[in-house]
Amino acid sequence: MISVAHAQEASLNTVGATAGFSQADLLTIIGNIINVFLGLLGVVLLLLLLYAGFLWMTSAGNEEIITKAKNIIKSAIIGLIICLAAFAIATFVINALMQATGLGGDDADNPPATEAFSDSLGSGGIEDHYPGRNASDIARNTKIIVTFKNQIYLSSFIAGYDTGSEPRDVSDDIAPATANITDAFDLTCVDQDGEETNYASSDVTVSFTDDLKTFVFDPPVMGSAVAPTDCTVVLDRGILNVDGVRVLDENYEWSFQVSTELDTTPPTIESVVPGDGASGYGRNITIQITFSEAVDPTTASGTYDAIDGGFTKLQTLADPEETGTFSPLSGTFDISSGYTIVEFTPADACGTNSCGEIIYCLPGPSSSESTEEEIRLNILAADTTTPPEADVPYTGVADLAGNSLDGGSGPGTDYSEEFTVTDEIVLTPPSIESVAPTVLENNVATDQDVVIIWDTLMRASTITNSTVGILANPDHDMWYQSVMDSLDAAGADAGASGQDPTHTQLTVLHGTFLDSEDDDPSTGGVDESLTGTQLYAPVLPDDIQSLYQNCFYPASSNVCTGTANEPHCCNDVSSAGGFDGTNFRCLQ
Repeated sequence: MISVAHAQEASLNTVGATAGFSQADLLTIIGNIINVFLGLLGVVLLLLLLYAGFLWMTSAGNEEIITKAKNIIKSAIIGLIICLAAFAIATFVINALMQATGLGGDDADNPPATEAFSDSLGSGGIEDHYPGRNASDIARNTKIIVTFKNQIYLSSFIAGYDTGSEPRDVSDDIAPATANITDAFDLTCVDQDGEETNYASSDVTVSFTDDLKTFVFDPPVMGSAVAPTDCTVVLDRGILNVDGVRVLDENYEWSFQVSTELDTTPPTIESVVPGDGASGYGRNITIQITFSEAVDPTTASGTYDAIDGGFTKLQTLADPEETGTFSPLSGTFDISSGYTIVEFTPADACGTNSCGEIIYCLPGPSSSESTEEEIRLNILAADTTTPPEADVPYTGVADLAGNSLDGGSGPGTDYSEEFTVTDEIVLTPPSIESVAPTVLENNVATDQDVVIIWDTLMRASTITNSTVGILANPDHDMWYQSVMDSLDAAGADAGASGQDPTHTQLTVLHGTFLDSEDDDPSTGGVDESLTGTQLYAPVLPDDIQSLYQNCFYPASSNVCTGTANEPHCCNDVSSAGGFDGTNFRCLQ
């Protein structure tokens, strides 16, 4: 599914250009002034050299005049060296400031960036992080999370960590007594008076999930109880994956604001699909749990194997042999969507979807006499000494401030439910109900989020920065981040309404769009002759799946009906060849 939209034209720039004013940014203007000044100094020095030469040539052997000429030449040469050094330093500083602030030229080799050191989130090596970019009202006692798209070499983040012979296998690793961070993670906070606090490596501990992709950094309590504090995290470009390759092209940096409050509110469960007592679901349903806030991924994600054991803080159980004893099923709990949604996918393969991908199923009815199989879900809360704060190490689910899950009877209580599934395998593909900005919409605000609503519940673990994307033409650096919400039948937020979730809303947050210089609604904005038009295309590939693990193929919406011959949906028109991201054209 591809939708093209135009960024809004900047009216002030248009007025300035019409009036004949320069459109250059402030750093460029300052740099030009410095260059002109240094150029004038160079002319003055050249004149001094010519004057000294004239005195020497006309001195007629007068030692006093010759000495004067020599002194002028010596001073001129020293001055020239100083000017050249000043020019080099000024050029270096201006270029560094332009790169750091995202200002300056937008040539092919250095595309413009709306926010410096940000594009690793989305199109780069970073999948997600918490707090989000420019987030506010963050609790002082929160942890900081970063998820990468690749498995990370643990020594990149944990000082003194020995990964052994195989970086992917932690069984032979030698971990330090205290897992403190390396210089690859830097946290700095600045209070209202401008006083800066840099949290040293000995102040911040780090833990990680079993897949070696998500890292949880635990700093001391940040900020103050008097006024909000601005904090910035910098991830070093030297971070390596398990193959020894850098995962970031440049440093990644983001900021957020810490409030004056501590988080003492335990997380709760907003919804579970299937819900308690539900029946009639096909057995290829993915169990989806939505928490009221971000939870610690080390407490809520992992893989369990019925033979080898593993993660048990969340459990999906069944009794397919009807022995009277329910046992945990093999499968994986994945966390996504800002660390608020956890999904269980069983390990039992039971077919393929329309993309040829394997579908995994819960156990079906065990006998011909039964039409449904009973499934249980247990979510354990972390043990607490003084609720809601959880004991360490966590024995169950806790939030990012260490508050143990409230499963319904207060902090530190578990959650359990039962539902039944049939023997049916549902193979209906998902479809899009609406998109915003709309297809080929012009004059889109540069900060407008991209919002897509589906006609069914979607599998959050497949709607990530590794699948969803935003293309730009002309290309430029821009971060983006996917966030998923569940809607009820009336289109309201299911968590707020308390109703059963039936639809999924995807919101793609992003860096500031660039302004278009020339929009022409009559052409739909896809005419390449329109130089200066800034186009954007949200891309939703067939990797995205519904909660029944059916891929988005053939792509379809309420306007575009996908078929076997034309399985792509490009600008709400069925297409055989999809979308050309270079020329922004639908391929037939």
